Amino acid sequence: MGSLPYIIASLSLISAIFSGLFNIKERPMARTSFKTLASVLFLATAIFSMYQAEKDTNYTIMVLTALTAGMLGDIFLSVDGLVFEKYRNYFMVIGAICFGMGHILFSAIFLSLVGSFEYYLLIIFAIIPVLLFIMSKLAKINYGKFTIPVYVYSLMLSLMLITGINLFIQNETIGSLLILIAAILFTISDSCLALKEFAYKGRHKPLIYIVLITYYIAQNLFALTVMLSV
Repeated sequence: MGSLPYIIASLSLISAIFSGLFNIKERPMARTSFKTLASVLFLATAIFSMYQAEKDTNYTIMVLTALTAGMLGDIFLSVDGLVFEKYRNYFMVIGAICFGMGHILFSAIFLSLVGSFEYYLLIIFAIIPVLLFIMSKLAKINYGKFTIPVYVYSLMLSLMLITGINLFIQNETIGSLLILIAAILFTISDSCLALKEFAYKGRHKPLIYIVLITYYIAQNLFALTVMLSV
């Protein structure tokens, strides 16, 4: 039982890699199936971590809620190859909203765990959108009608990163270290996702794997913190 959460987390990552493989092979049904499985498994990682720790705390409930939002976001974003093109943008928007809610929930969780805040970290609010702008110019990306949503989402992502860094500065526990690593990986994943979708129209093979691997490691690290002290 003690190793079960780690086994499930590993299976989640393996499923994500298979999803990337089927994405490259242009098999949307298999891609969606394995991506959905990978997302269900990171939620299962959190659930079995809860049983492993034998505790049902507010932290656990909030993490499960945030991970559920991420899972729903994954499902909506992964079915884009199975729906008519005219509906694709609706699924992207709903998926992004789910992810945004997940970021806000995680940020609230991290803030609730500490009694103080390092205000100099707020500079990250400016840094990430600026880096996003620079990346768009270098890669000649035009976000079009998604410009405002992309930058709003980047602010939500920045908030999660800031609160994750602040949590580690205040606590410096194994759990807070995993959260910090997860927040950084999530930032890398979403940055690469923007590059993949808007610069390469989703067809850049290395970016497909980078996005999936960093994202699913991040979500499973969040899930594993349920049985650790943060």
